[in-house]
Amino acid sequence: MSDSSFDCVSCGACCFSRNPRYLSLLPWDAGRSLPADSLFSEQGQTFVKFECGHCVHLDLSNGKAACGIYEDRPEACRAFRAGSFECVKARRANGIMGERVRLVAA
Repeated sequence: MSDSSFDCVSCGACCFSRNPRYLSLLPWDAGRSLPADSLFSEQGQTFVKFECGHCVHLDLSNGKAACGIYEDRPEACRAFRAGSFECVKARRANGIMGERVRLVAA
């Protein structure tokens, strides 16, 4: 589904979760340049840290909700498609984060 209302650079809904193990790294992520201090391991699995309810790489400055490591983002993030069922579900659960950030900044 391609729709201009699904703008990953200003939404960020998929980057929010209360589950600290929401984003698990996959074998394909081994060669990515992910900051070591943004990861944690538990029982042989590595996860991206979620602080304040969102991914530590999510940049909420300047009225946007943008990935701070977009070029090196994990495989699970790359597979997440704008406008997909999962995207719509995340937007329903979390709202459009960039929109909220702009309202707070105003």
